[in-house]
Amino acid sequence: MSDWVSYYKHEEGEEEEDQDGEVEVLGEYKYSGRDTLVFLVDASRAMFDSYDNDDLAPFDMTIQCIQNVYTNKIISHDRDLVGVVFYGTEQHKNSVDFKHIYVLQDLDNPGAKRVLELRKYKGEQGRVLFHKSFGHSGDYSLGEALWVCSNLFSAVRLKMSHKRIMLFTNNDNPHGNDSVKAKFARTKAADLRETGIYLDLMHLKKPGGFDISLFYRDIINTAEDEDLGVQFDESSKLEDLMKKVRAKETRKRALSRLNFYLGKDMALAVGIYNLVQKAFKQPPVKLYRETNEPVKTKTRTFNRETGSLLLPSDTKRAQVGILRI
Repeated sequence: MSDWVSYYKHEEGEEEEDQDGEVEVLGEYKYSGRDTLVFLVDASRAMFDSYDNDDLAPFDMTIQCIQNVYTNKIISHDRDLVGVVFYGTEQHKNSVDFKHIYVLQDLDNPGAKRVLELRKYKGEQGRVLFHKSFGHSGDYSLGEALWVCSNLFSAVRLKMSHKRIMLFTNNDNPHGNDSVKAKFARTKAADLRETGIYLDLMHLKKPGGFDISLFYRDIINTAEDEDLGVQFDESSKLEDLMKKVRAKETRKRALSRLNFYLGKDMALAVGIYNLVQKAFKQPPVKLYRETNEPVKTKTRTFNRETGSLLLPSDTKRAQVGILRI
């Protein structure tokens, strides 16, 4: 009996691993795991102010940008994990019970329900609803917000390939009058770097311009295949913000890495990338007609004479010419 129980457990575990630890193959690329992305959004009052009559408020730009990313992922990479966290709110909801940090959406697959939830906070009515539901506060800690994001990644039980946080704000010096919070934020940013979590700054327009050198130069960290020194200008238009997000969110996998030698004692690592690649159509997903949920298939092998279920040890595979038996 133990053999049968272990067989079933082993088989179900294998199937879960195939579903969750999915291996994708795109052309010459082959990698395992899912990309995970957390949108960390500043929800202080300054994000809701529109500085030009014709321009969107920074918060509206951020929500539309996140919606666009969700929509693209639903179409092209629906198994990726995405989440949304607000900081600078009066209300709070997170696993560590930190004040002024609200986890709106945990890391999960993108879907229509999540897009509709974000849409509620767009425009003038969205601002009123946001103020009523979450409120605003300037007494937040960015270090605690980064801690909450790190916990979201830790709670995922699936295999992850890339872990990234995108920080949206128009405050270039959030802890200018609090050296303790500033130091704590730098410490947590260093912890993220050590655990392989990339932190990208999506800075937005503010009166007088956004000065990265005041605080965020020591906070942000990027992947090794990205330029640490080059930062985009602040985003004043939705198109500028979308361009910035696409540049960071687009998957970058090196086809190969080579050593470039400059003399006998110096060598540089060089990554080779394919800039143009054929787009492949995603495979179809079978859905159950009653609930529209994905259908999982299981294969069982039976003895045709007795009808008994066969264990893997009862069968052998062989190949005769081009036929596999």
